[in-house]
Amino acid sequence: MSSNDFEPRQLDTHKPSSARIYHHMITGEVIFESDLPFIHRLYADIPFYPLWAQHNRRFLGRAVRYMAANGIRQFLDIGSGLPTGGNTHEVARELVPDARVVYVDNDEEAINRARDLLRNEQVLDTTAMVDADLRDPARILEHPDTQRLIDFSEPVGLLVVSVLPWVTDADEPAALIRQLRDAVAPGSYIAMTHVSLEDAGQKIKEQVAAGAAVFTDASTPVTLRNRNQFATFFEGWTMTEPGITYATDWHPDQPVDTDDYARPCNFAAVGSLP
Repeated sequence: MSSNDFEPRQLDTHKPSSARIYHHMITGEVIFESDLPFIHRLYADIPFYPLWAQHNRRFLGRAVRYMAANGIRQFLDIGSGLPTGGNTHEVARELVPDARVVYVDNDEEAINRARDLLRNEQVLDTTAMVDADLRDPARILEHPDTQRLIDFSEPVGLLVVSVLPWVTDADEPAALIRQLRDAVAPGSYIAMTHVSLEDAGQKIKEQVAAGAAVFTDASTPVTLRNRNQFATFFEGWTMTEPGITYATDWHPDQPVDTDDYARPCNFAAVGSLP
């Protein structure tokens, strides 16, 4: 993909998008009625899917707070999706009032809604939505809004939360993450999550596998990976404690429900750049 020929994925109200489905799982909001048959089918196959999405969102908030507490003042949130509760700039500014945030997404709907939100909040001087794709790191890094807000001579907080499952092996996701790693300064952090079947029980495996098949009817299919595959994305980073764990278990701010059937289906970790 060339950074010169990128076009956002166009809004299609007749075909469900991962951004709208993820947004529904977190908020319960139905943006288009045409999404409902897909949502009902997905939830029938994976009853815990909304919990999985909520675990992702809560992990993102904790990761942002952790980075901010460790000196990060600028964030690059890749695959940020539709604006919903606990957006990165809102969380970061709890600790860093002047935090700078660049959101990135390849979905036209997510891009437009995010820009409207940031405009309405009057935060465009410190926050931006960039129309780009993880599969083209050069466009993300070289975009005028990224260059305007992110000082790459200073540490950056990279957020790649619930994005890698939508990147196929053919797109070489580890190489894409390496390009981002090579662009940021020592002291930077990266937070990532990935849906997985590795630690799930047989019933959950069957449900998640069925749900992944459902996503072949959506705009972006899912690629499932195991713990070792997820670990390869942290090449060159130093894992923060406790390393790769479940999203619910990474620096929890409330008791972890070990009986939560969505818990083992989502790996998460944060790494720092030496």
